[in-house]
Amino acid sequence: MTRRGGFTLIELMTVMIVIGILAGLAVLRYADLRNHAVVASIVSDLENVRLGAYNYWADRDSFPPDAGAGQMPAGLDRYMGSSFQFANPKYTLDWENFQGGGGGSGGMQVGIVVTSPDSKLMNLLARRAAGGLPYFVAGSSVAFIVVGPNGAM
Repeated sequence: MTRRGGFTLIELMTVMIVIGILAGLAVLRYADLRNHAVVASIVSDLENVRLGAYNYWADRDSFPPDAGAGQMPAGLDRYMGSSFQFANPKYTLDWENFQGGGGGSGGMQVGIVVTSPDSKLMNLLARRAAGGLPYFVAGSSVAFIVVGPNGAM
C-alpha cells in the first residue's frame, strides 16, 4: 500500500489541538503580564503623587485639600507633570485629606485610594503593596497612607 502525500485527519487534528493549547497558554500569560504592567504604572503614579504632596507640604506646611475621585487636588498640579491624570482607563486615584488641609503635627493626614473594577488588578496591587507604603483593602479599593514629613503616621 503506497501512501500519497499529505496528512491524515488524525495528524491534522493533533497539530490543531497542540496549537490551541499553546495559544490558550499565551493568552493567559499575556493577561497576567498586562496586569503586572498596570500595577507598575499604579505604583509609579502613587510615588509621583507622594513626592508631589511632599513638595506641596514643603512650600505650604500642609497637604493639599481633599479632592473627588479622579480629580487632582487644588494646587497639586503645579508639582505633577502636565500629562499626569488621576482618572485612568483601568483605575482611578482619589486624594483623601483626613484633616481638611490644615498643617500641624504631620501625623497621618492623607491617603491615596486606588479603585478599579478589576478585582485581579486590585489583588495584585495589594500583594505588591506599592513599594512599602502602608495600605488597607476595602472592597474594590486599596487605600495607601502617605506618611507625614516628620515620619509619623
